[in-house]
Amino acid sequence: MRPQKPFPRGTVEALQKLLKAARTMADQRRIQAVLMRALDASPPARIAAVTGLSVASVRIIHSRFLREGLGFLKDRPGRGGRRRTLLSDAQVQALLARHTADATEGHVVEAGAFKRDYDALAGHPVAPSTVYRLLAKAGWRKIVPRPSHPKKDPASEQAFKKSSPRR
Repeated sequence: MRPQKPFPRGTVEALQKLLKAARTMADQRRIQAVLMRALDASPPARIAAVTGLSVASVRIIHSRFLREGLGFLKDRPGRGGRRRTLLSDAQVQALLARHTADATEGHVVEAGAFKRDYDALAGHPVAPSTVYRLLAKAGWRKIVPRPSHPKKDPASEQAFKKSSPRR
């Protein structure tokens, strides 16, 4: 087996400070795994038994610590978030604002026009369901005027109502 690489000077003190500031058990375990090796060069099997991690996890933690330094233990990004978005929140708000302005002026806002603008911002065509989900999330709904023929005659309509038999 090859010899273990030594940790840089001052690692123990930095790890002890970091351990006091750890917020979760997972963070504590990762820091403890590195700290145990830094203090007494414990083998990964012993560290795994004490911390509750697997031997493979301990080796991965040590390897990443040696490659990346304390930043690996400090700046752990949390899980969650929007990873599959096509547009940023600011772009979405700007797009909605542009079409809201048209709607407040009394124009009919069509989903097709909205989709064309969305495609242009995304840089490629997107599925219509993406646009409809965005509109639903923004609280938009389908409001259409009542259908009526543009050439209707209100006078003949009233005459028809008066002369038609009642049921």
